[in-house]
Amino acid sequence: MSKIINLEVTFLILLMLVKNRNIAIAVLPFQVVSNDSRIAALFNGFTEDIITSFSKFIGLSVISSFSTNRIKDISNHEEIDKLGADYFVFGSVREHQSKLRISIQLIKNEDQSIVFGNQYDESLDALLETQDAIVHQITTVLEEKINYNLLSYSYKKNSVDLAAYENYLMGMHTLKKGSGDNDIKSRAFFYAALEINPNYSLAYTGLSLSYFNFWSCLLWDRWDENMKGAHKYALKAIELDEDDYTALGILGRTFVYLGEYEKAEHYLRKSLRMNPNDCSNMLRVAFSFMFLGYTNEALKLYHKSIGLNPFHSNHYYAHGAIYYLEIGDFNKSIELAKKAPIDHWTDFPAFIASAYLQTEELELMWQYWDVYLDLFRREAYSGKKNLEEEALEWLLVVNPFKNTSSLHKLIDYIKTEKRISKSEKSITKGENSFHLTGDVWEIYFKNTSIILKDAKGLHDIHKLLKQPNETHHCLDLMRSGVDESNTTIVFDKKAKTEYQNRIKILQIELEEAENHNQIERISSLREEYDGILDHLSQSLGLAGKTRKVGSTLEKARSAVTWRIRNSIKKIETNHPELAKHLSKSIKTGTFCVYSPEVNTNWTL
Repeated sequence: MSKIINLEVTFLILLMLVKNRNIAIAVLPFQVVSNDSRIAALFNGFTEDIITSFSKFIGLSVISSFSTNRIKDISNHEEIDKLGADYFVFGSVREHQSKLRISIQLIKNEDQSIVFGNQYDESLDALLETQDAIVHQITTVLEEKINYNLLSYSYKKNSVDLAAYENYLMGMHTLKKGSGDNDIKSRAFFYAALEINPNYSLAYTGLSLSYFNFWSCLLWDRWDENMKGAHKYALKAIELDEDDYTALGILGRTFVYLGEYEKAEHYLRKSLRMNPNDCSNMLRVAFSFMFLGYTNEALKLYHKSIGLNPFHSNHYYAHGAIYYLEIGDFNKSIELAKKAPIDHWTDFPAFIASAYLQTEELELMWQYWDVYLDLFRREAYSGKKNLEEEALEWLLVVNPFKNTSSLHKLIDYIKTEKRISKSEKSITKGENSFHLTGDVWEIYFKNTSIILKDAKGLHDIHKLLKQPNETHHCLDLMRSGVDESNTTIVFDKKAKTEYQNRIKILQIELEEAENHNQIERISSLREEYDGILDHLSQSLGLAGKTRKVGSTLEKARSAVTWRIRNSIKKIETNHPELAKHLSKSIKTGTFCVYSPEVNTNWTL
């Protein structure tokens, strides 16, 4: 009889889970009407905190802020629909008689009906209590939509002094800028928060993240120091709050590297239980799961992150490429790798090389192995050993797989095959080189190498380098014919207005991308932005008047000039000396020529 009851209970639970699928909710950025920049900054953090609070509930799928932050207008239904949310939260803030008037609505996306709405007049100091009330009220409204038994962890937030909270928010904002300098600057804010409240767990979590960023970015010369810092402050954070999911995830990662795999799994799984919806944390946990051998689980977390962050940056694909590699779907791995920044991690090209080894495309394998060696030399090489020998050892240190992985197979193959890499040949001979490898350019100049993603301007430069002191017509570089008798107006008033509108949109999107450290997106947006400005400056005369030009010839001259100069700008970021040489040596216009300022030999 008890077995029958148990089966009935099991069936009811399964039915409940099918009926009550996860409901997706998106929190749109608050619209703040205030001249006080401090209030705007606080409500950016306020929005993030509400998202974090919702994401702790099992049964709710919460869209990542990386996707919601791009939506500035509640009437933009097309963009909101792309989020895939069942409900979205929209709020506004304005100053009213020395208080803040906070209006908030919970809207059902299906029919745009308002499910819940309220207004709060609060002082700035009461902000955190107001936040608690908002979260509780909205989740109560959703109670009919979600079986509350699934919400196994109720929302609980310890109140903290507003000044400590504000310092924490400033620290997190600085961290998101994504550079080593900003990681260090963020610590001043976290320490300031701890001076106000010595038991503020989130400040310790912030400190742990600042060290984790340094460490996970593979800064080789400070590896031990940063791993110990990440570990130390994460431990302190969970002493004060045992449910801090971020600190739990970092601890899980550090225990993987310490070889304490059972502890690692314990902390990683608890991190997911505490917050099953934070995309950044899911990817952090997924990578550690892969090292532990749970690659299928890692892949599921990757796909869930994609779903909750539909406007994700391209670095997500690097995660997917590695997970598919480890489960044995090599073609899918290569497909995703081509969408990711080649230098997202120093060792990422080695994983791509491993995928090509598995598909027996050995030429491509060696090409990506060369890319990895170039990156390794620039980012981590100590010079104490042979380049390739140290690069092989380093791969095992930074990728602590519990069991044999595809990376081990690559390492064994490289050790067996005593080929001298193209990168090492360049160093040995001291040659300057400019090579296209797959979809990246490997450039070596005066003992420094760089890797750049493929671009038309780099093809132009390569062609000019092949024939120094010889002129090339811009149309020859464009590979097109011309009818120079064709004279037209470059663009009309309508086109001019469209350019102006596009510039405004690009400015907004650039600001968003910079705030969220979306490096690949910044590069793409900046390239389009600079290109439009360059075209406008060449196409408009005095007072912005449209001028007539020989259409095809002018377009070719303008396009070739812009793409060569844009590529030199990109080179300047990684190799200023080479950029200076190219700027002085390459002349652009109707005719382009490379006339080296000093005698320079190239291997091309």
